[in-house]
Amino acid sequence: MNYFKHSLSAILKLGLIVIIAFSLLNCASTQPTAKALTAQSNPLLDQAQAALSQQQFALAAQLFAQLANASSGSQKGQFLISAINAHTQAGQIETAIALTHTLVDLADSLSTEQQLMLAQLLLQQGKTELTINLLTRLDETQLNNQQRIRLHTLSSDTFFQAGNLIESARERVILDALIHQANDKLDNQSRLLDTLSLLSEQALSFMRPSADSNLAGWIDLATALKQQNTIDLTSPEILSWQTQYPSHTASSAFLSTLAERTLKDFKTPQKVGVFLPLNGPFSSAAQSIRQGIVAAAYAMTSRWQPDITFYDTSAHPIELLYTQAISDGMNVIIGPLEKSKVAEIASLTERPIPVISLNKSDFFDKTNYYEFSLAPEEDVTQVLSLAWLKGLEKALILSPQSSYGERLASHFSSTWQQLGGDIVGVQTYNPEQVDYSSAIKSLLQLDKSHNRFSQLRQRLNLNLQFEERRRQDADFIFLLASPREGRLIKPQLRFHRAADLAVFSTSNVYEGETNTVLNRDLDGVFFCDMPWLMEPESYQEANLDSASKRWPKAHNSHIRLMAFGYDTYQLIPHLDRLRDNAFSRFKGKTGLLSIPHSGLVNRQLSCGYFNRGKIKSLGLAPQLQRASQLSMPTKPIEKAISTSTQAL
Repeated sequence: MNYFKHSLSAILKLGLIVIIAFSLLNCASTQPTAKALTAQSNPLLDQAQAALSQQQFALAAQLFAQLANASSGSQKGQFLISAINAHTQAGQIETAIALTHTLVDLADSLSTEQQLMLAQLLLQQGKTELTINLLTRLDETQLNNQQRIRLHTLSSDTFFQAGNLIESARERVILDALIHQANDKLDNQSRLLDTLSLLSEQALSFMRPSADSNLAGWIDLATALKQQNTIDLTSPEILSWQTQYPSHTASSAFLSTLAERTLKDFKTPQKVGVFLPLNGPFSSAAQSIRQGIVAAAYAMTSRWQPDITFYDTSAHPIELLYTQAISDGMNVIIGPLEKSKVAEIASLTERPIPVISLNKSDFFDKTNYYEFSLAPEEDVTQVLSLAWLKGLEKALILSPQSSYGERLASHFSSTWQQLGGDIVGVQTYNPEQVDYSSAIKSLLQLDKSHNRFSQLRQRLNLNLQFEERRRQDADFIFLLASPREGRLIKPQLRFHRAADLAVFSTSNVYEGETNTVLNRDLDGVFFCDMPWLMEPESYQEANLDSASKRWPKAHNSHIRLMAFGYDTYQLIPHLDRLRDNAFSRFKGKTGLLSIPHSGLVNRQLSCGYFNRGKIKSLGLAPQLQRASQLSMPTKPIEKAISTSTQAL
C-alpha cells in the first residue's frame, strides 16, 4: 500500500541509486568477474556481458538472474551479485534488495569474498544486525590478511552506523595490528582516535577497566586530548602519556602527524558577522540563536577571542548586508535564518567569505557555502532508522490534522517504504481535542471488530460476549505529537489494547525538561533528540547551561535554538576539516556533526525512550546509509520555528 506519493520519490530514488551503484562498482573491483567463473564459453553470459558494456542494465540483470537460476554454489552467488549490481544501476532498487536477501539464504554456499561483499551490500541497506551476524560467522583463521582487514573494516563501519562507537573503536584497534602500509595505518589510527574522542569521559571510563594495554593507551590518549583543540606535544598531559606508554603503537610519529593536522585544521577567523532579524515573525527564534552564539563565544575565549558583529536582516537586503560585511572586514558569516533570505545569499554569484546559513535552500555544493538547520525531517529519518535497526517493518502512522503533520507523515512514509518497510495504516487526529478514541479505534481497526461482532450477533440472534481485537498486521506506531498530545494519546493506546505495540515519535514529543510526573504518561515512547537534552551529564557546558536557565524563553523550541546557535559558532574553526574528511565529526550539543562535500551539515542525534518519566538513553542514533540518502528535507523549517508546539 502506497501513501503520500509525490514527485520527491523519484529524486530520492535517484540519490539511492547513485550511492549504491558507486559502492557496488568499488566492491566489484575486488571480485572475480562472472565470466571468469565459467571454464568455457557461455552464450547467455556473453549476452549479459555485452548488455553491461552497452549500459543495458535491466537486460543484463535479467540475464544474470537466469544464469543464477541455472547455477549453484559460489557460481550462483556470483551471478546473483552481478544481477544485484545491474538491477541497482537500472534503478530497480526493490528487486536488488530482494535478491540480496536471497543471497543471505545462500550465505553458507558463498565464497569468503562473496560473503564479504554480501556484508557490504547489507550494510548499505541498513541491515546492521544481519551484517554483524554474517561477519561473525566467518572463520577468521581461514582468512588471509587482506580479507581480515576487510572483515574488521566492515565490522567497524557497521558498529559506527548502528551508533555503537565503543565496538567500532575496538575493531579499529584490531585493524591497527593488521595494517602495515604506512598511509593506511595512519588513516586507521586517526579514525580510531576520532571515534574514541566522540565518546564521553564516562563512556571512556567504562571501557578502561576491561581494556588491554594497547586499547587502554588509546583510551588514555583520547582522554588527554579531549580538552585540546590543537595538540601541544610538550603539554604535561601528552608527556605523561608518553612516559606511561613508551612503546605504544601511537608512536611519536603518529602524534607529530596528529599535532600538525590539528594545528592546520583548527582555523579561527578574526571577525564573525551574524545575519539575524531583529523584527518580524522570526525575531524571537533569532534572539534564542543569538544567545547561543554569545554563550559559545564566551566558552571559547581562551582559544579564540570573540569579535562578533550582528546585522539586522529585517531592515536591509541580504546582498547589501553581505557587501557591508565584507567592507567591515568579516571573515565568515552566520545566517541568515529566513528561507527567502537564505535563497538570496545562496544564489549570489560570488561569495568571497564563507557563509553558514541557518535554513535550507535549493542550492547545493556551492563555494564558501554551508547549510545548517534543525529541520524536523532529520528527527524523522533518524527515529525511523532506529525502528529499522530493531527489525520492525510494518508501520502505522498517527499524525495531527495540519500541514506540519502531513509534511512529516509524508516524509516518514516515503522514506520508510524506500527502505523496504510497509505502511499498513494511516490516521489523523484533531490536536485540539482531548479524547482521541475515535482516531485510535480507526487506526487499530477496532471499529471493524465491533462491526463484525454486531453482524454476527444479529445473524445468530444470540447474546454473545464480546472482546474487541485490534489489527495484528502492524509492528509499531509512528506518532507525531506535541508533549501534551503525546501524554494523552499514549495512555489511550494502552486502553485500546495497543500496549504491546512499540511507539516511535520525534523530538517534538519531549519538552526538553525533566518532568517525571507528567512524562510518565509517555513511558515506552522511543524518540531521538539533541544529545545535550538526551544525555545532559555527558554534554555539560557551563556557559550554555547558565544561559538556558537565565532566559525565561529558554524552553521547548527556544532551548533547542540556543543550542543551535551555540553549535553554529563552535563549528566555524572545524569547517575545512569536516568538509575535507568524510569520516571527521564534531561533537556538538545538537548532534554529532559532519559535513559532506555538498556543504550540508548533518546531525547525528541521540536516541532514547521514556522510562518512569525519565529519559533512558540508547546512545547515538543509527546512521543508515540508505536512509541518509533518502532524507533530503523538502520544506523549510520556518513553520516549525513559528509555532512553539511544533518546534524544531
